Amino acid sequence: MRISTNQLFDRSIQGILDNQGDLSDIQQQLSSGKKLLRPSDDPVGAAQVVRLTEELDRIEQFKKNNTLLENALSQEEAILSGVTEAGLRTRQLAIQAGNGVNTIEDRRALGIEIGQIRDQIFDLMNSRNADGEYIFAGFQSDSPAFIYDATAAGNKYQFQGDDGQNEIQISNTVRVESGDSGKVVFEDVLARLKGNITGGTAGSSSMKITQQSSFDFFHKTNYDAVTAANNVYRGTVNGAGNQVDFINVGTGAAVGSVAFTSGQPFTFKGLEFDVTATAGQTVEFTLQQPEKKNIAETLNDFYIALNDANISDSDYAAALDDVIVGLDNALQAVADANSAVGGRLNVAESVLKSNLDLEIANKSARSDIEDVDYAVAVSELSKQETALQAAQATFSRVTQLSLFDYI
Repeated sequence: MRISTNQLFDRSIQGILDNQGDLSDIQQQLSSGKKLLRPSDDPVGAAQVVRLTEELDRIEQFKKNNTLLENALSQEEAILSGVTEAGLRTRQLAIQAGNGVNTIEDRRALGIEIGQIRDQIFDLMNSRNADGEYIFAGFQSDSPAFIYDATAAGNKYQFQGDDGQNEIQISNTVRVESGDSGKVVFEDVLARLKGNITGGTAGSSSMKITQQSSFDFFHKTNYDAVTAANNVYRGTVNGAGNQVDFINVGTGAAVGSVAFTSGQPFTFKGLEFDVTATAGQTVEFTLQQPEKKNIAETLNDFYIALNDANISDSDYAAALDDVIVGLDNALQAVADANSAVGGRLNVAESVLKSNLDLEIANKSARSDIEDVDYAVAVSELSKQETALQAAQATFSRVTQLSLFDYI
């Protein structure tokens, strides 16, 4: 085959350019630390790098979301702790207020602190986050969760939000509530369950709750929200006059019997009766509809009782029972919410650890594909330098093989 001088020059120049290009690629790899300089270097590897980078970006966002979640839950936890501390202090004051030697002035002095605690708890119920949103208002976070309406006929401390819960995604599959609605934490709290004498043929009768837990169990087990007649109970003195037999008026079902002596108190389902009656006479009582009352309303009712100079002893005793039971129920609801917050914080911590492990694994996988192996790259650099030098030396010699050099 005949090779012209132009071909010799072209081939030599192309060889030098190819070696220079290879050397330049090695230099770029060493300077950038990346083995893949362009998708054509490894199409499959480049696609994997893109997918791994997208996953790492998602994990980075999940980490930021996790931080937002932990901040929100930690703030709620601090608020609930403040409500608990204030509620426990109020309970101490309520027990102190039950001391029979307290004067009207003593009650009013206690009322001053009760009023301050009420206002403190009301402020906590309307707490805001760093963005100015009301934490316990649900999805209506631009407006206060609770308002005070002095003209209201019933509860004056009223919930204005909803029961929505915002969620934050902290992994591909996990979404966690970043807060609780005040409806669950504060509003949906039962006040003291009650019953009252509503009829009967006994000569005289009175009733009071002496064992609240026993009565609460009876009330929760038997209260009928649909049929009012099923909430009426009748006790009838037997023929011997030594026992009272109770039935449900609505259903006719027997609910129990208790020994009886006319004029002497007896207890049935946590209720203490004082009845004067003879054989065949009756006493009837009705389970009252359960009432929900938030902790601020409970404290306000007690504040009013403490400042009422004309309140009767029985009404004052009832006010004491109301506040203690109401506080116990409210504090239980707050404790339940606090436990839920703690559980979410544990989930957030666990998911964060998983995300960090995934981040390390994905970074390692991406590094294996795209990052340069410096030992290999340096060796390749020396190889390409040698190849370039050889090409240059060959070029200088080949260009001297013209026939004109021998004439």
